Amino acid sequence: MDDVTDPAITDPATPDAEHLTYEQVVAAVDGLTDLDRARLAKVEQRHLTGTDFAAGDLVQEAVCAAMFEEKRCPHTTPFIAFLAQSMRNVASRRRKGLKRHVPIAGGATQDEADDEFDLEDDTPGAEDQVIQAEQERRAAEVWAVLGPLYAVDDEVSLVLLGWEEDMRGRELREFAGVTQDRLDYLIKKIRRIAAKHFPKGWQL
Repeated sequence: MDDVTDPAITDPATPDAEHLTYEQVVAAVDGLTDLDRARLAKVEQRHLTGTDFAAGDLVQEAVCAAMFEEKRCPHTTPFIAFLAQSMRNVASRRRKGLKRHVPIAGGATQDEADDEFDLEDDTPGAEDQVIQAEQERRAAEVWAVLGPLYAVDDEVSLVLLGWEEDMRGRELREFAGVTQDRLDYLIKKIRRIAAKHFPKGWQL
């Protein structure tokens, strides 16, 4: 059977009511401020370890993916958060790819060793893909609930993004650009909404 690809997935010009169009992505990229780019650089720095990417590469990969690849930014997700999630995913895939080519005893790569002993190749890892998909679904669910309430609230969006990046304390304050008192207020605000919409528990 021929491999038929849905053009709505791969054609960046195809209209999609739920996701940013190609033109909207371009506008969003052009609209990134110097502070936005600095924040993205900070997120990138956290994910470069274990990859062969140089500074700026992950951001560029995420921007290109947003414009031309399958991953599309939902209208409910702040663009900077979408780029951060893309950078995490790209870095994770690259680490796994590099591990497959690390020389082991005797000078053979992991791929060659697997071929020699006829081991099953589980790359990219079905279980990892399921976990990653669930994390993306959960993050999108949270943004979908909070987005309509805080779509124009940059501080809340940045706190949520910082949490996704495991930032806490001073690092989170500096990332969001707020004082500790303001951060405490924003966290209480987020938790009140989260308790209302996720009574069984909520975690990014």
